[in-house]
Amino acid sequence: MRHLHGNMKTAGFKGLGYKKALWFAAKTTTVSQFQKAMQDIADLNVRCLEWLQDKPASQWSKSHFSTYCKCDFLLNNLCESFNCILEAREKPILTMLEWIREYVMTRMQQLRDKAERLWEGKKLCPKIKQIVDKNLKKAADCIPVKSDDTHYEIQCFDGARYTVDVKEKTCTCRLWDLTGIPCNHGMSAISAQVLDPDDFVHECYHVDTFCKVYAPPIMPLDGLEMWEKAGYIPPVPPSFGRKRGDLRGQEDWNLTRFERARKLKRKSKKCQGKEEK
Repeated sequence: MRHLHGNMKTAGFKGLGYKKALWFAAKTTTVSQFQKAMQDIADLNVRCLEWLQDKPASQWSKSHFSTYCKCDFLLNNLCESFNCILEAREKPILTMLEWIREYVMTRMQQLRDKAERLWEGKKLCPKIKQIVDKNLKKAADCIPVKSDDTHYEIQCFDGARYTVDVKEKTCTCRLWDLTGIPCNHGMSAISAQVLDPDDFVHECYHVDTFCKVYAPPIMPLDGLEMWEKAGYIPPVPPSFGRKRGDLRGQEDWNLTRFERARKLKRKSKKCQGKEEK
């Protein structure tokens, strides 16, 4: 979203109003909310709306995100964790790969130790537990109206209404569906049944799942001097297409380095002779 906003400013749509309107549209979780947000952008500038409509909403607005992956991130901060290899990227290839291997090996072991020692006896990862507690407090602003044992109509103080299915773990605001963590509407229904909210969080956030992810270790290796010596491995020739014209020059790779150099030299002499003529 930060890069999208940067492109928006480059296109000429600058100012705090455009920024707030863009982020509001990005954070909406339902199609109706998204359409209203886009109308607000059109009220600011119709050209800005036309510029945004060229960008698929499924790539930048929560309202069009898939609910399969349980992720509602609008930033690419997750990939920033790979910045740890900046120290290694200037090294020779084998040294770089060895540095990365050792780093990943120790990092995975640190996370295993963290989960086993600090999170022992806990069901949810700590940051997810914080979100659960936060949504549970927000549930005080909601009034659950029971339909049956699994369905509730949630009435909010701002006049909005949403339906919650406790059994299917869904809410029409789509926030529970997107993240796998019960929203404040879902928390209201769960509290009405006097159930444990932790039982309704998706299993991908469980400590047991975290431990399973990092369970397979990267095994240690001996030093370079103990590696098995390999024979001469010729360089891989470049790939060529299936067309007859693309095979031109492939036969040169069957020649020795000196034969190829001689052939190139003869070609350059021919070219020089043609130029002189």
